[in-house]
Amino acid sequence: MPPVPIDIAIGFTFLPLAVAALLTIVFVRLSRSLWRIVAVMAGWAGLTAIMAHSGILAAFNSRLPWIPLLVLTQLAFVAWLAWFSSWSGLLAQIPQWVLVGLQSFRIPVELLLAALATRRLLAIEMTYYGRNYDVLAGVTAVFLSIWLRRQGEKSLRLVVVGWNLMGLSLVTIVLIHGLFSVPYPFQLLPLSVPTFVIATFPVVWLLTVLVPIAYLLHLVSLQRCVADRTTRPEPSNAAR
Repeated sequence: MPPVPIDIAIGFTFLPLAVAALLTIVFVRLSRSLWRIVAVMAGWAGLTAIMAHSGILAAFNSRLPWIPLLVLTQLAFVAWLAWFSSWSGLLAQIPQWVLVGLQSFRIPVELLLAALATRRLLAIEMTYYGRNYDVLAGVTAVFLSIWLRRQGEKSLRLVVVGWNLMGLSLVTIVLIHGLFSVPYPFQLLPLSVPTFVIATFPVVWLLTVLVPIAYLLHLVSLQRCVADRTTRPEPSNAAR
């Protein structure tokens, strides 16, 4: 497996850290009790980085398909956190324009994926030159966030619901393509380049930091859309 070029490695290191830092600021301004979630996410990022660095994730002939197991674990945690945990109501107090605006990180993600493809480390099908249209979620997030900030979210609730469903669909399609093209013995989707690079550090943080954050933001935004606004307190000034 060829090494990831230094410029791309820097991008996949600092982008997840920057996005996680912004999310931490939002959480802590909302409530100090959310430090526990931040600690869990930081521990998860550290654990997956160690696993990638040790070569465990790159053992594609292992009996345990570590990458799909990690994905299922983190998606279950994110769904529980956004909808069923004791923190779900608190997270739903984050303003919609913030939840939507943070999704703009998907623009530089797609640029990094395209850079991997140009170095023959990722299949072209996994980029916006192929079957990956997730960049649309990032671009539209910028404009929708500004619109929400100026007009307010009540009149745009159906727009936000539709946008979230679109964004979830786009990231899920990319995730499925990526998982099915990992070179396990049961690989289901042969692409021009197998998705082995996801098992390396720091690219693994795309899967274990950025993708969970994208799902979390979508699910919390949807929870805010469908929740009973009459029983939920308005966001405090600290959350704005």
